[in-house]
Amino acid sequence: MDSLGGVIVTQDYLDTLNLNGPEHTSLLGTVTAIYDIGCFFGAVAAFSLGEMLGRKKTVLLGTTVMSIGAILQITAFSVPQMIVGRIVAGIGNGLNTATAPVWQAETSKAAWRGKLVVIEMICNIAGFSLSNWVTYGFSFVGGPVSWRMPLVLQFIFIFILFGTVPWLPESPRWLIAHGEIVQAEQIIADLEGTTVDDPWVVTESKEIQWAAQFERENGMSWIDLLKGKTGAGNTCTIRRLLLGAGTQAMQQLA
Repeated sequence: MDSLGGVIVTQDYLDTLNLNGPEHTSLLGTVTAIYDIGCFFGAVAAFSLGEMLGRKKTVLLGTTVMSIGAILQITAFSVPQMIVGRIVAGIGNGLNTATAPVWQAETSKAAWRGKLVVIEMICNIAGFSLSNWVTYGFSFVGGPVSWRMPLVLQFIFIFILFGTVPWLPESPRWLIAHGEIVQAEQIIADLEGTTVDDPWVVTESKEIQWAAQFERENGMSWIDLLKGKTGAGNTCTIRRLLLGAGTQAMQQLA
């Protein structure tokens, strides 16, 4: 949860980091926005780390990195430390936000996936609203507590992740892609509330195995993918990428 928007207006934060006055406006904006740079690199890294480590370990890694970034921000007494903390926390958040939706889709029934996307957005909006109310409330306190405590409260959600993620099932798709077919079939059966010899589980496993084998045999480079060279005509990948990024940019600039 990025709560710095309400933190940068507190007087003690500005005094501690020596960011008072109009001459520091650009630097103040940089300290705030640099978080998104970390998120970008974290999301990009999730493509390779997520496939190498698995969904659970990637989320745990992202949460650990995010914890380090949060500690750096909480204990910051200088702008360089705050910037490093923002970048590190952004990398961790990028790892998590790029991995969680994929993991969610791979471990949920098809009938539930649309609902879960809506629930995820509701949680995101609720978290953003909560962070704003927290920083607003602590703005009346004064002193270091007014901005350090809202950053400390991030650990509530970090502890929840550390306490729940290890108990969640790994992605059956990732397990099958890495040869763990027996474990994947058991997870599929558990998710469906049936046994591993159920015809539906066997069929689902075979379909995932076929898809994983097809991806290995017909893999392509990221450059070819961005160019739309998928062997099935022009897929307009760059156009889709720009549309997705453009709508997000317009939302931030509106």
